[in-house]
Amino acid sequence: MNQPTTQQLLGLRLDALARDHHDLAEMRACIQGTPDSLVKELMDTHGWPAHEALAAVEQLQAKALHSTSEQVAASSIPD
Repeated sequence: MNQPTTQQLLGLRLDALARDHHDLAEMRACIQGTPDSLVKELMDTHGWPAHEALAAVEQLQAKALHSTSEQVAASSIPD
């Protein structure tokens, strides 16, 4: 079994925080438009080190891009 990477663990940690904190969940929802504000929130409010906050936000951006790509691919398949 593969061990999760640090970046994957940070993403899971951020997902858990988003479930527990409404404000963070809202910020996570708009990650594509304002990733800097989420990094700032993680650092200032939750005390994350900058490199961890940045890595988690980058992972969320990658997830959002992957999800968007899948949606576009699914919508382009003829019925």
